[in-house]
Amino acid sequence: MLGLIGGAWVVLTAQRNIARIEHSSFHFGIAERCAIVFCTIDIAMLLAKSADRWFATIGLVVIGCGLIAIGIIDAFTHRVPRYINGLAITLGVPLLVLDAIIHWDLGNILRAGVGALALFGFFVGLKSIAQGSFGKGDVLLAPLVGFALAYNSWEALLGGVVGIFLIGGVASAALLLTGRVSRKSRIAFGPYIVVGTLLALVI
Repeated sequence: MLGLIGGAWVVLTAQRNIARIEHSSFHFGIAERCAIVFCTIDIAMLLAKSADRWFATIGLVVIGCGLIAIGIIDAFTHRVPRYINGLAITLGVPLLVLDAIIHWDLGNILRAGVGALALFGFFVGLKSIAQGSFGKGDVLLAPLVGFALAYNSWEALLGGVVGIFLIGGVASAALLLTGRVSRKSRIAFGPYIVVGTLLALVI
């Protein structure tokens, strides 16, 4: 029963997000759809190559594919789809935990948990300070990002956070300088979170 309810909720939420994209000023053509597919495949292959254990590989690929979908939807709708975030957490995180248990790397789980809490707290603090710059969806995305990055290493977590804000700052400045957005425009931060995280995971 719960499975049916959850499945129906996922389908309805997916339809709403697709509708938001279709009713926006952006439309996906054949070229854009193919680019998204090939980009997702390439990122999945890079993530698989970066991991040397079976369950960790699957977990990172699931999380990576989820992040790509979140970044694309947020870029067009300014909304982080919670159903995809939830699926990435409920499917990807347990696989990483299982990998750590099988190989008796319990320190990975502890580090990942601390990383998830730390990044979540950091984003909560930024949202309260920089009103309007961070959305609730960005804050809810932080635990997944923090867990995945810290599971690899503290260096990956630090590099990912630095990359997120560096990419976000450069891209936002470029948009302002080219006149594509104004200082009052709302800029989706989710794509920067996704790009910075994926780069830290594959490098």
